[in-house]
Amino acid sequence: MENNTQKTASNLSEAVDIGFLDLSKAEFYVTPGGFTGLKYGGEVYQRIVLRRALPVASAMEYISVADHENREIGMFRCVDSLNAGQREIVVAELEKRYYCPFVYQVKSVKDKLGYVYFELSIGRDGRRYDKTCTVKDVSKNIRMLGDDRLIIFDVDGNRYMVESLAELDKKSLSRLGPYLF
Repeated sequence: MENNTQKTASNLSEAVDIGFLDLSKAEFYVTPGGFTGLKYGGEVYQRIVLRRALPVASAMEYISVADHENREIGMFRCVDSLNAGQREIVVAELEKRYYCPFVYQVKSVKDKLGYVYFELSIGRDGRRYDKTCTVKDVSKNIRMLGDDRLIIFDVDGNRYMVESLAELDKKSLSRLGPYLF
C-alpha cells in the first residue's frame, strides 16, 4: 500500500510541477499564418497558448506556455526577461488574448432578471465605440482594483477597465455607484 501511495504522490508531483522555462533556450516566433510559435528544448511548437497566472495584479509576470492541445510546456517569470524582439511577440499575443478596452462613459444601466446590462462607451488605442455588456453576479464580476480602478467582467468573458473612477463624468459614476462594493 505504501509503495502505491508513493507512486501516486510521485505522479501527482510530476503532473503539478510545470517548471520554469530557460529563456536563453526559448525562441518565440510568428508563423506565416499569424500564430505564435515556440522553439524550445529541441521541440518546435507551431502554435502555443500564453496565459497570465495573475492577469490583473501582475499582467506581465508569471506567464504560462502551453501547446495547441493545452499541454503545459512551462512558465516564465517576467516578460521583461525577454529580448526586445521576443518581448514584442509575447506582448502582442497576450494583448490579443487579454484585450481589455477602457470604459470612458457609462451611458445606461438596466437591471433585469438577475442580469445587469451596461451600455458603455469603450475603446482603446484612440478608437471609441458603444457596447452593451451583460453582467451576472455583480458582486463577483465588478471588482475594485485599488482605490480608483475598476474592472468589469461580462457573461462572455470580456473585460472592461475603468482606469480612474475620479476621471469618469458624474452621471457615469452615479450609474456605477450601486454596483461598487
